[in-house]
Amino acid sequence: MKVQKVRDLTLIDLGQEKTIVVACDSCGGIGLKEYDVLKVSPFITGKYTARVALFEILCSGAEVVCLANTICNEMEVTGKKIIAGIEEELEEAGIGKIVLTGSTEENFATFATGFGVTAVGIVGNKNLKVNTVKAEALLIAIGQPKVGEEVITSPKGNIASYDSLKGLLCSDKVYELVPVGSKGILYEAQQLAQNNNMQLILHHNLQIDIHKSAGPSTVVIAAIEENFFPHIDIPGRVEVIGRLRIK
Repeated sequence: MKVQKVRDLTLIDLGQEKTIVVACDSCGGIGLKEYDVLKVSPFITGKYTARVALFEILCSGAEVVCLANTICNEMEVTGKKIIAGIEEELEEAGIGKIVLTGSTEENFATFATGFGVTAVGIVGNKNLKVNTVKAEALLIAIGQPKVGEEVITSPKGNIASYDSLKGLLCSDKVYELVPVGSKGILYEAQQLAQNNNMQLILHHNLQIDIHKSAGPSTVVIAAIEENFFPHIDIPGRVEVIGRLRIK
């Protein structure tokens, strides 16, 4: 059994042309407890933290089969609200009944909200979109980098959506998709180029901030066949940020 780590993904080759994909995310200090920095409902905490792990799995081409939540707070009431947020995010993603499991902290009182999530997916190797850029490609960014309160107040059209992913995943002219989080667009683009042994050529005078955190994956970057770009019809902002060239 072959196990490898690529970006924020763990890939487990099961043989028989199938791979398990594992992704996780964590969130601290965002909730309604005394020492939380950003005061929002734990429902929002659950929803957007789950989104990060789900985007990672879906962008790889895999189908989500299990999601584990590790809640560092009591079930009543914080845990229940976090779980309700997870369930709503699963519904938005169009993901049906999967195994949703987890744990809460019932032994000690907590004064800040803490939450981690691990998502597990499975994919046929021929559909796996990881390290699959084999030719020169156009690099585009879908959505805008948002973090913290911006995520909550920003119009949904400014944030990468599940509909965006579905429209891209079904095309063989889309080589690879990468969600962007706290390290920003430039970092993820550099990782994408490095992992595929390609050279990253950025466009000049970019309108999008490539250094800013994209919080809970509010941006997805995609490496696509160049002549496919005029045919892309997905909701939200789309900007060409550069190219991947063969070294």
